[in-house]
Amino acid sequence: MTSVINLTSHSVVELLAVVGQIGGAMGVATATARVYLGRLADHYKSAYRIAAATVRLGNLVKHGTLVLAGAVMLGGVVVSTPNDPIQNGSFNWLYLLGGLLGAAVILAAGYVSGAFLTAQGQFLSALLDTAVNTSPHLQDLEKASIMSL
Repeated sequence: MTSVINLTSHSVVELLAVVGQIGGAMGVATATARVYLGRLADHYKSAYRIAAATVRLGNLVKHGTLVLAGAVMLGGVVVSTPNDPIQNGSFNWLYLLGGLLGAAVILAAGYVSGAFLTAQGQFLSALLDTAVNTSPHLQDLEKASIMSL
């Protein structure tokens, strides 16, 4: 048993109108998808900026700690020297050792904190690279643009 479709000129026009509506809806869907992908790219780029800022903050903490430790060490040296070297004042070793020990503690704690911040930023960047690279919603050019390659 075969069925024959009888298409009149009226039904062809209706069919074309339905196809046109579907095509128009596809255009709207494509535009919506483009907006979604643009927002997705913006979120990824924002996350990359946060990762880079975290790395910069970690480097700033490491360098700032070096300056602070140097200031504490210099303060210990200044406080330990006699006020009037002509009268042969005694050199205070306790202040000198306290300044050196304080500088060493500040340097160690600050450098470790800065290193952890830098590592956290680099780890976030690596996670974002993985998320962008494995995203099924992005094309290769979009992935390269987001990762700034």
